[in-house]
Amino acid sequence: MKIAIVHYHLRRGGVTNVMQAAHKALRKLGHDVLVISGEEPGDDSVHFPKLEVVPGLNYRKTAFLSVADGLREALKSVANKHFGSQPDVWHFHNHSLGKNVLMPLVVAGLAEEKAHLLLQMHDFAEDGRAQNYVAQRTFFDLDKEFESSMYPRASHVHYATINQRDRNFLHAAGMKSEQVHLLANSVVGVSSQTTPSDRPFSKDKLFFLYPTRAIRRKNLGELLLLALANKDRADFATTLIPENPEWKPIHDQWVELAGELDLPIRFGIGNDYNFADLIGWADAHITTSVGEGFGLAFLEPWLAGKSVVGRNLPRITGDFSEYGISLDHLYNRIDVPLDWVDKRVLRQEAEDILRRMYLAYDCPLPRKAVELTFSRWIEDDRVDFGMLNESFQRMVIDKVVKDPAALSELNLPTLEPCSQATIDQQRQLVAEHYSESSYGENLIALYQKIVKASPGKVKSYAPKKVLAQFLDPWRLNLLRT
Repeated sequence: MKIAIVHYHLRRGGVTNVMQAAHKALRKLGHDVLVISGEEPGDDSVHFPKLEVVPGLNYRKTAFLSVADGLREALKSVANKHFGSQPDVWHFHNHSLGKNVLMPLVVAGLAEEKAHLLLQMHDFAEDGRAQNYVAQRTFFDLDKEFESSMYPRASHVHYATINQRDRNFLHAAGMKSEQVHLLANSVVGVSSQTTPSDRPFSKDKLFFLYPTRAIRRKNLGELLLLALANKDRADFATTLIPENPEWKPIHDQWVELAGELDLPIRFGIGNDYNFADLIGWADAHITTSVGEGFGLAFLEPWLAGKSVVGRNLPRITGDFSEYGISLDHLYNRIDVPLDWVDKRVLRQEAEDILRRMYLAYDCPLPRKAVELTFSRWIEDDRVDFGMLNESFQRMVIDKVVKDPAALSELNLPTLEPCSQATIDQQRQLVAEHYSESSYGENLIALYQKIVKASPGKVKSYAPKKVLAQFLDPWRLNLLRT
């Protein structure tokens, strides 16, 4: 098959990693794959033998509508140059995210021309990215154009999501089940030659590694709380600091507090040591994240021979349990007595955030919105620590520092590495169900289904219905605002 994979950039990270895995698997199966990007890779670890750069794919928040026609023709031109014809399938990543406001028109135009399309959704502008959503709507100027171009609907246009939650959301928004597919990422473990006994630190304690770029939703306050509770038996570390200037000040405040309290945490340890060595040195990996797309953090450790401990995200990890991968040892909540944070102040904060969030999306705030939010946050007059923002989390930590006996009121989980037998079992299941080869086979089966579809009339799914799935008070988390 002739396959064109299109994305805005090739910067190291989530979508680029998915593209690399797909490219490798498809080429092994003998298919001709062209990658088209808005820029050259900025990292030596990112390499595609057949790559075309079309600068118009780069991020842009404003443009003239007519420019979309030129970008579409540029994509068709480089594809024709490579294949000698148009591809059998165009595979676009995150076309509706609002990173480049031309992309919905480019995709809709190709659909009108009967091109077979796979639109893979990793992230959504509707999911807490109001600035992207507003930029996209502003670009179209008229709601009619916005409604008709964002999510094209036709027999030859299919969608893929990386988790079942998002697939269910798109179904609920009206997309046909046979045209929305779950396409889970492949998982590749890091090979390490080191062991915990080799590490040059934490000789007499456990070492929990958080392999993450510590942006806000990674919930560093909870990591500090766990370190405070386990300071005599365990050390903790994150691997990377945020690059985005929006998140770095928040990160640095936690670093400062950890220093003031002499907590056993090192931040950005990946700058001091080889990443593969850190993987091998860890007794287990830890995650306190409150929001993930696919959930690699719950799968990668097993392939490296390590267990994962920390916070569970059932709406993401539920996909893994279907294959027998058990994460029952993770915790779903850390319950804090509500009077520690002042319910009245917390309610006002939730209401303010909800009003701003709905205003940003130009939607009316639902009746009893705060009550819906609190129905998730609060159980038996106790609020989940992971739903709180930094100021409320700091209140909890300060209280425990002043009164260590108060820790007993939190019922904090015990952080223990799993047994070797459990690790071996989980590793086998992850390797079996999330291998590069199975990913390639699933992707080809999906492409074949798309190619066999007779092109039909192009209509559209209503983007407001997609927004309605994500813009839900029940989903509010103060760390994701």
